[in-house]
Order: sequence, then C-alpha cells, then structure tokens
Amino acid sequence: MGLDELRVRYSLVLELNRFTNVHLFEKGFYQVRAKVVGPVSSAIVCESLQLDDQDCTAQELGPGIQDNVAISSTFKVIMKKAVIKLRNAFIFSIDIPGDINSFIKSCVVPITIQFQLYHAKLIVRPKNPDSLEYCTSLDIHLNYSPVYGLHYCKEDMFEYSYMAQIRYSVHMVMVDIDNPPHTLLSQCWESNLPILSVLDGTPTSDYKEMILNVATVLCGSLLSAYDFLKSTFSNLQDTLPVEYRHELNPADAVNTLQSVLTSLSSIETIDDAQDQLIHDLKSISKSIHILWFEFLECFIHSKHIQQVMLERFRAVQLERLKEACFTLSHPREKSGDYKSPTLSANVGNYIRASKYIQNIPPLPLHANDNDGAALDIPIVMEDLYNWEPFSDSPHISVPKEVLDKAMIEKRVWDPIMRRPHVVVQLNEMIIKEWRESQTTSQDPIDPRLLDVIEPPELQFTTNGDELQQTSSLPSLQDSANPGNSQFYTTEEENEDNILIVDLESPTSIQPKIPPPRPPAPLLDSDNHRTISDLARKTIRLLKSEVTHVNFEQSRRDLIGSTLLEGMHFLTDTEGSRMMSTEYLPSAHLIVCAHGLEGSFNDLRQVRIFLHNALPKSDLFFLMSDAYMDDTYRDIAEMGNLLADEVVQTIITASRPYERISFIGHSLGCLVIRAAIQDPILSRYTDKFYTFLGFSGPHLGMMYSPSYLVSGGLWIMQKLRAGGKSLQQIAMKDRSDLKQSFIFKLSCKDKLHLFKNVVLVSSHQDRYVPYHSARIEMCSDSRRDVSYNGLVYKEMVDNIMGAIIRNQNCNLARYSVQYALDQGSANSMIGRAAHIACLDSEVFLNKFLGVMGWKYFV
Repeated sequence: MGLDELRVRYSLVLELNRFTNVHLFEKGFYQVRAKVVGPVSSAIVCESLQLDDQDCTAQELGPGIQDNVAISSTFKVIMKKAVIKLRNAFIFSIDIPGDINSFIKSCVVPITIQFQLYHAKLIVRPKNPDSLEYCTSLDIHLNYSPVYGLHYCKEDMFEYSYMAQIRYSVHMVMVDIDNPPHTLLSQCWESNLPILSVLDGTPTSDYKEMILNVATVLCGSLLSAYDFLKSTFSNLQDTLPVEYRHELNPADAVNTLQSVLTSLSSIETIDDAQDQLIHDLKSISKSIHILWFEFLECFIHSKHIQQVMLERFRAVQLERLKEACFTLSHPREKSGDYKSPTLSANVGNYIRASKYIQNIPPLPLHANDNDGAALDIPIVMEDLYNWEPFSDSPHISVPKEVLDKAMIEKRVWDPIMRRPHVVVQLNEMIIKEWRESQTTSQDPIDPRLLDVIEPPELQFTTNGDELQQTSSLPSLQDSANPGNSQFYTTEEENEDNILIVDLESPTSIQPKIPPPRPPAPLLDSDNHRTISDLARKTIRLLKSEVTHVNFEQSRRDLIGSTLLEGMHFLTDTEGSRMMSTEYLPSAHLIVCAHGLEGSFNDLRQVRIFLHNALPKSDLFFLMSDAYMDDTYRDIAEMGNLLADEVVQTIITASRPYERISFIGHSLGCLVIRAAIQDPILSRYTDKFYTFLGFSGPHLGMMYSPSYLVSGGLWIMQKLRAGGKSLQQIAMKDRSDLKQSFIFKLSCKDKLHLFKNVVLVSSHQDRYVPYHSARIEMCSDSRRDVSYNGLVYKEMVDNIMGAIIRNQNCNLARYSVQYALDQGSANSMIGRAAHIACLDSEVFLNKFLGVMGWKYFV
C-alpha cells in the first residue's frame, strides 16, 4: 500500500449571480451549466446549495444537478441588454489524492470551471434540461494554493457569436486531509521513506523528526487554511453593518499547532502517534467545517458581498492588465517626427521574447479567452506629447544622435512578403563608450544611476526607537502578528529574512545579500528545538504571501534594457479611475464609425469594454449605420450621411449631451474627419471631446510597405469601377495629389478641436501604413525630395501643426504588437492585425481598461 492514499479535500462553492444579454442573436430560453474539472485522479461531487429563490426574475425552471453538472435556472431572453438575476449556488466537494512529499511541494491546485451555455428556440417553457441545445463554452482556471482561500466575484464574456456576460462568485477552501487509519506513519517508517521538511525541504528518516514533519505539514496546512478563512470572514463582515457581524473564535493557529506538536513529542510508539495525529486532523477539520458553513450562511446570495468581491477582483485584474503596457514622453513639437515601425517591431519582439512576459502571473480566476495567457498578451506602447516632457528614469538618457549611430540596419530577404526586410540591431559598444565618456567628462555621477538593474525598493519608517523595513521581495511574517507584512531587523529575524539592512550608515542605506548558509535543521544540537519555535516558523512560512520573485526581477531587467531607453511601465491605478468617474458629465455621446464593407456591429466590443471600464459613467453609443449599405461611395458623401445621423441623434435625445466623442476604424476614421467638417456639426464643436482612431489611413496609402496590399487595392479599384472610396484612399482620384480628397481633407482638418486625439496603430498591420495611422513622417518620405514627398510632408504639417498649436488638445499615439498566428493567411497579408483591434477581447479589455478609459472622463 503506497502513500498515494493521502487525500486532500477542498470545498468549492459556485454562485451564479446574474446573466446579461449583451448582444445575443437568438431569442428564447437559455441556461448556464457549470462543471468542475480537477486532476485525473480526483473525485468531484456536486450538491445544490439553493437557499432562497424568491427574488429571481424571468426564471422558468429551477436549478438542478445532472451527472455532477450544476444547472442554472432556465430563463427567457427576449430583449437586448436584459439582465437576469440568478440566485443559484452549488457546492463541489473535491478529493485530490497524493503523497505527503508532493503535497509539501504543491503550489497550485489545478481546478477548472467549465461554463456551458444552452439555448432552446421555443415559445413555451422547456419541460426539462434535455430540451435545450449546446451553444458555447467558457473555461475558468482557478489558480489556488492549498492553504490560501479563494474568494472573488468576476464577470466574463462568452465568445463573440454568443455575446452574453455571466457574473459568478467563487469561494474555495481546504477543509480536510484524510488518510486510511493506521497507515501513514507506519508506511513512512517501515519503508524508510524520507519525509521532506516543510521549513527547508530537506529529507529526514529520523523517527522523531519524521513524526514532527508529518504533523507539521498536515496540521499546519489545515490550521493555516482555517486562519485564512477566518481572516477573510472578518474582512468581509467588516464591510457590513455592526448588527450583521458575528463573533469569531479567537483560536490562534500557532498556539494550536504548538499544542499538537507538544502532544506528539511525548508519544513513543508509531501506533499511538498515528491515533493522535488522526484525532488532531479530525478536530481541526471539524473546526474548519463549522466556520465554513457559518461563512456560507452569512455571505451566500449577499449582493453587498458580491459587489465587494467584484471590486477586489477588478483591482487585481487591473494590475495584470497593466503588464506589458509602456509609456514614453516626447516634446510636443516632435509630434510629426518619424518613428520607425521596424524599431517598434524590434522592441515588441524583444519584450515578447523576454522572461518578463513568460513570468507574468495569471489571475486567481483566469479565462484565457478574455484575460489572455502570458504569451498571448498584446504589448502596448504609449507615446505622449507634452509641453514639458516628463521623465523619472534613474538612468542617463542616451541622446538620439548616439542611438542613431548605434543602430545598425541589415537588409534580409522576407520570404512571405517576397521583398527585402530591414532589421535594426543596436551596437551596445557604442552605447557603453558614450556612457563612459559621460562619467569622465562631466561632473561625477553616482554609479548606481548607471546600473540598468535597480535594487529592490526599500521604504523605512520609524516606530519609536525601532526601524521598520518593507520590501518588494518576499519576507516571513512576524509571528506575533501574522497579518503584518513588515518585519524588524533584529538579530533573530536575520536568520530568516532575505535582506539585511546596514544601520551603521543611515544616510546611505543599502540592501545586502546575506552569505549562503546550510539549511537549518528541524531539531537543534540537543535534538530538541523548542516546539513553539517550530510551530511559529511553520505557520509563518505557510501563511507568507505568495510573491513572484522571478517576475519582479525580470521586470526590472527588462526596463533596464538599452533598447527600451526612456520607456516606463504604466502606473495608472484603479483609484484614479474611480475618482474620475465621480464627476462625470450627465451625458456623453460616443459615435462609432465602421470601416470598408463593415457594419454597425463592428465596434460593439469597443462599446462593451468601454462600458465595463467606466461602469459609473453615463455613456450613450451611436453605432452608425448611415453609410453601411455602400462603403465604396465618395467619402465626403459618407461623411455627410454620418453628420446627419449625429445631428438627428442629438435632436431626438431626451436630454442634452455635454460631450461628443468619435471612435473610428480604418475607413471610418476618414468618414469621421469628413463629417466634422460638415457645417451642420459646427454648432456642436464646443462639445467635441475625444477622437479615437484605430488603424485609420489618414494620409492615404503613400509609401505603403506592402506590395501585396497595394496590388490588391489596385485590383479592387479595377474590379469595382464605382469604387470611389478606394481611389480616394489610394490618392488616385485626381492626377494632381494636391487636388485629391485626402490632401484637401488635411487642409480643412478639425481634429485639433477635440480635447483628446488618440491614434492606435500596429506595425503588424499591412492594410494601413503604420505612419499613415499615426499621422507622422516615415523614412521614405524623409528621403523623398520629389513632389510626392513635399505633398506628404504638407499633409502632416496641416494636421499636426493645428494640434501642436492648440494647447488644449492632447495627443497620444499607441503602438500595439499582437500575439498572432504567424502561419495564418490573415497574418501574412497583414489583415489579422488590422482587425484585431476590434475582435480581440484581450486587447480591448487591456487598452480600454487601462489606457483608453481616461479619454472619456
């Protein structure tokens, strides 16, 4: 009989809170089903936890369970934006087998919740769940550590074809460690199998040490889970009125474990030790069960608690969305300057290949389709143009002329595009020589400022005569107060802490790495280390917060790279967003304009994620369909139709709009620029707030890097004799470029009337030139001294000159690198990146949730 009979039991409670019809194409009856999937050898049992269903709306059938699959109430959907309240709760008991050593090493329990959406095209209510047909599914991966509780509420979207949102809450806790009687210790002893120490991972086969190790691991883990559950209970009920709060058991995990180990240390036989250990495990498990069901009774179906957990999850989600977001400030007069798409590609490739991207941790409740796996996260680089460029970089900035000198361009053959391709590399020796010359020719500079890897951030505060230190690196928590993440720099603590502080020179405090030491033995030289010390260190180690040291280090390494000179990680916080939403105007009209052969539905995900980013805002979206029937007509005509549609919307509105913003994709950007030049919109220009353009061909297709796209555009013009808009985009509608529609549009441009002009582009997009979407110069235009080059430069000056001169107009450019399937045809021709800004949930959630929201408040 092997040690694989050790079974750890987890209890998972799943609440289905509400279902929102965002844009379902089919009316009828719907149902959500949920299945919990664990490791192959796990045993999962589902039970209903339905307490009260009186407040449910539009529900036809009650919830149920079929083959351990939780089935929600069946509800009818007959209108858009309908919100169906669900008060369905299910409890899953999950037994996972394993041996004790694997339990010690285990960091994450692999659990997945599989949501499935079912539908019935019926007029009358379905009689049973089998009457509904499967539509789509959504997998939620739980990143759960054995001793940590998981208590969050989250909203997730089903796929694009079934655009609906499910809000659900998850509570999960370890409740029991079960083992067949009289087997565990005897197996360990008889087989002479060494048991790992929970403190340092070293094996031991000593009789006394083995008993203490087993008890420490099993009882300590359960007690830590109990303490975390009690802490969560206390934190959540602190958000409730006093009359709804409960008195909790003041039992302390350290003292309880100390009592358990003291009792075991006096036992001399294996059989007695086994009996005592099983009794202690059952006793601790009973306490967890009592607290667990009291927790569920207090918080299940509580709307207030759901909102608290939802806000806490959004804060965690925002922190992850901010990863792979970088910002760079420029002088405002440099707005029209050239930024090489090749350099943007090299920076993006360098970031994507770095350990930083690979080490980005997942969310506690993680849906790959919506949140993105680490390697699928889009990389967003923000360029801001300020009157006084801001820089808080501790590094010495390398001048542009030095960087230009260090850049080496190599031309290699691109087999996909069938043309030479330029690859830029940096000569690090030139950078290094320049840095050395600065240190010798100028005033002495603190050498720490030249270090590309910053030391861990340390903050010091005084508390009486003691000095407290907090660090971004992991620390063992103080035993007297396990919830306190600070620790004191005493001689005793230095035995466990990673950092040592030199107090002899308080004006120059430097972190020091202690010399390596052999692992601390479980027992001291007298073979009797105090039980209290063992219990204290065990609970403190088990309850220490999970930190991602490798991730934080790779983060510092990345930003210290010469290739990312001057770039910073984004630092916007959830608090700034929530503060901004407190003072929103009464109404904000946002006009969405689609591109070539598009429809009013093209930008619906932009609307959804902007609403999610600003839940307290009063946004009204006009999803334009004015020119949808023919996108090949004259762009000026489409602009007139859009202007008429906007004015009609404003006139018929029940209340006035204080702000008017426009969001366009591709051709839609030109249609918007044509519309705002229409005289009928002139009376509303004082309300213009934000122009957000995704991959707009503002400067036409001049200097397009893709011969394939240029050739395809030429063929389409020939096949569609009436394709006026294609001729205008290609600037082939007139023989003289200065008489073309695109040039004339730039002469009367009104983008500068907006408070915010935001341009989003991607170097992977070969449909619209990178420089055209950013409205800036390119390498070919800078070298072109012909008439074409002069016309191009004049168009840039016409648009950017007015923006630069208007101090009330903010300009921002965003360069995006998507994680695309390079082998697909869409990626090869550049179409995938052109439409990714519309159909990539991961990108839209990231961009609008982290950066884009601020332009609409």
